[in-house]
Amino acid sequence: MRLHATFVIALLLLYTRSHAGSIWVEGEAPATSTMQKHGWYDAVKRDVLSGGGWLSHYGEKPGECSYSIEIAEAGDYSFFARLNPVASEPKWRLDGGAWTAVTKGTVQQQQNIAGDGKLDHRFIAWVKIGKLTLAKGKHEIAFHFEGGQSNSGGLDCFVLTTDPFVPQGTMKPGASARAGAAGPGDWFPLMADEDTFDPRSIIDMSRLVLAPAGKFGFLKAVGDKLVFENHLLTGDWNPVKLWGVGANVDPGKYTREQLTQRAKYLRKFGCNIVRQHPLWDDVTTDGRIDAKKLDAYDWWFAELKRHGIYSAWSVFYHWRIGPDAGYEFFEDLPQGRGTTLRDTYGVMAAAPKLWERRTRVLVELLTHKNPHTGLRYVDDPALATVEMNNEESIFFWNPLGDLAAGDKKWPRHAQQLRADFAAWVKARYKTDDALKAAWGALKNGDSVDARELRLMSPWDLDGEGIRGAFAGQTRRAGDVLRFLAEMQRANHAVCEQAMRGAGFRGVTITTAWQAGSGLGELPNLWTDTAADMIDRHDYFGGGEGRHGIEEGRVDWQSHLTRPGLGIFSRNLRVVENRPFAMTEWSQSPPNRWKLECAPLMAFYALGLQGWDGSWHFAQSGTRLGDGWPHMSAYASDTPHYLGQFPALAFALYRGHVKEAPVAAARRFTTDEIFSGNDDAKSLATPAETFAIGRVTTAFDGGKSDVTDLAKFWDEKNKTLTAATGELVWDYARERVLLRGPKTQAVIGRPGPDAIVLPGVTATVRTEFVSLIFTPLDDAPLAESKHILITALAQDKQTGARYNADGTRLEATGTPPLLLEPVQASLRFMGAMAKSITPCDPHGVPMAGRSVTVAADGTFEIDGTHRAYYYEARR
Repeated sequence: MRLHATFVIALLLLYTRSHAGSIWVEGEAPATSTMQKHGWYDAVKRDVLSGGGWLSHYGEKPGECSYSIEIAEAGDYSFFARLNPVASEPKWRLDGGAWTAVTKGTVQQQQNIAGDGKLDHRFIAWVKIGKLTLAKGKHEIAFHFEGGQSNSGGLDCFVLTTDPFVPQGTMKPGASARAGAAGPGDWFPLMADEDTFDPRSIIDMSRLVLAPAGKFGFLKAVGDKLVFENHLLTGDWNPVKLWGVGANVDPGKYTREQLTQRAKYLRKFGCNIVRQHPLWDDVTTDGRIDAKKLDAYDWWFAELKRHGIYSAWSVFYHWRIGPDAGYEFFEDLPQGRGTTLRDTYGVMAAAPKLWERRTRVLVELLTHKNPHTGLRYVDDPALATVEMNNEESIFFWNPLGDLAAGDKKWPRHAQQLRADFAAWVKARYKTDDALKAAWGALKNGDSVDARELRLMSPWDLDGEGIRGAFAGQTRRAGDVLRFLAEMQRANHAVCEQAMRGAGFRGVTITTAWQAGSGLGELPNLWTDTAADMIDRHDYFGGGEGRHGIEEGRVDWQSHLTRPGLGIFSRNLRVVENRPFAMTEWSQSPPNRWKLECAPLMAFYALGLQGWDGSWHFAQSGTRLGDGWPHMSAYASDTPHYLGQFPALAFALYRGHVKEAPVAAARRFTTDEIFSGNDDAKSLATPAETFAIGRVTTAFDGGKSDVTDLAKFWDEKNKTLTAATGELVWDYARERVLLRGPKTQAVIGRPGPDAIVLPGVTATVRTEFVSLIFTPLDDAPLAESKHILITALAQDKQTGARYNADGTRLEATGTPPLLLEPVQASLRFMGAMAKSITPCDPHGVPMAGRSVTVAADGTFEIDGTHRAYYYEARR
């Protein structure tokens, strides 16, 4: 058997020396092996494995395998392996030397390969093992799998190469170069290595992200705008637009060199802020500050600051406490496995004493002195915003549904809340006669003398009419809402006052969460006015895997058929005279139309609507990612997100999209929002108003105003023209046109006819596109001499397959990511282009490549050059 295996490996090497200086070895053909195959563990998706198989191990003893290789030329070889980094601890060795653990910090493209799609420990990923100095001749490389669950492990393949190589699924070194000429419609792979920050790059927006962060003083909320305080003092200011991503430090994941690369990469792509979420989890171990982790975060904050990138803190999410916290209802909280800590999530919103404890922790973090900046965080203007609490609201199903249901969950908290409500009712009404006059017939033990009064759940508080045991008791529902809102707003106020008392001068945010019923939305929003800026989160797309990508159902819809809905329905939460931001959002893969979302966020939300901040969720790498990065529903490191950021950031920072006047001003008194009636619906503000003009909400009373929407809304032809005249949303054709004088764009389904914009005519043959024209000299597009064209269409992983109508993902595929080329005939207005040059994913013009410009100024972009950036000069 040993001779046979050696013969097989020799034959294999004959075919795996796939490129000069490279050796590719398949894992399933070892020279020696003690690996034990197991039917369950070995049931994997072979279509995503190199050669259609792997060498797996699942048994009581560790598994080992070795491979004989022949080095034709001595030299330094980069060593990569595609193996399972989950559960066991893989090791490797060269020529019988000592075993060395595989460094998991280099894991890339990890994906679930379980044949049944279940989430267990059948994974595959590339790891960069390092550099090997190899002499000419024969060598042995071996792998060892031990630990975890049944010593499970597996090896798909490994690579030794002296050539530049970016692992991408099963693509071998040089495969892209050997692919030959590309056709106009050929999808092409994304092969982005680490950026060298070539000064020739035309997408480099770092000049617009001024360093260091904080040089203009603290960020301040002034009316509904964000402004730097130094600019306020001089009287010469423009509103600040925050355009960023969630980007945790993840202590131990990256070296400092990698984090520096990451900061430079984010700045280049136009990010001026990152959100740390949640900060507490990244700087603690078992609920206590971990000095090593805190130092890692301190350094990351300082490095971002050095590169001009501000930080936003989302401090807590599932704050957990130990028995030493001295909390009287500690035993009422759920306990996690393997820990004495208990989880406060959900019930936090109903527990003022917990709020006070956690606020003290927040103040400790804010007053911590960062040794890498020499400043306490409260004194550092690079800390732009602080959010008290992530995604918690008393009005959401968790906790209100459980607290109102009885004593099954958090019984002591529920009892206390019922007692507090009874005391609140006693103080408000004094007598049962007064209570009856307000609530009507008293039911279910309602009385001002009751020790406890029942709460109402989101189901009871239905906007179409109060349901359940208290059906018809509208005023009672209003009082439940008022009681809960006053409690929640008081919690927010306690935290706000504590942060200000500690010296924080930046922008404060309460939380980003929603209510569980329509009746709770306005009371919930009112509680958020205790801080400076309103924030919301929302997601769209995705599919079967919810947080990941799996075969099965796809949420296939496009925003373009539903103006103002999906993520952008959050526009109804904008508060008059307060800044508004969305600190988490994404249109997630495998939704095929996700490229629409970032332009809509920039052009409509931050542009037309005047929102003040956007953080895409979430960024994690040092470069554009591999395939659908991490098989996650939340990934910024793709052409559809960060790849469009240079064009979008330029338009935002330069003010290329005009803010609209208010089209719908919704004004309420607090009595109205606590009436128990669904006043938000009575205003009948159509979601489509998002595409026309600004929508605001206020709680100081006054007349609600809605403009004559018919002036801008052609319901027959299904088009919405912005009040500024610059944007047209054609939801019949499923497309948006940006027609401003500078940045111009076609987003969605272009259709067969020529599209005439003020600065360019485009005839597009691709089904669904984002085609953005950016005048890099900030001139009107018709006059610009230097133009960036960002041209993106659909993407998918290699081997990914949808059903005929796109409603199901039949195969997930594997990296590399394939990009559909935009095929279009273009012609600029004004002087014809002198040159059109395709650029690589880093925005660097490709040497020796150019697009022919016809005598009439028309030129074609397509898949021939495997590019989605083009530089135009004239």
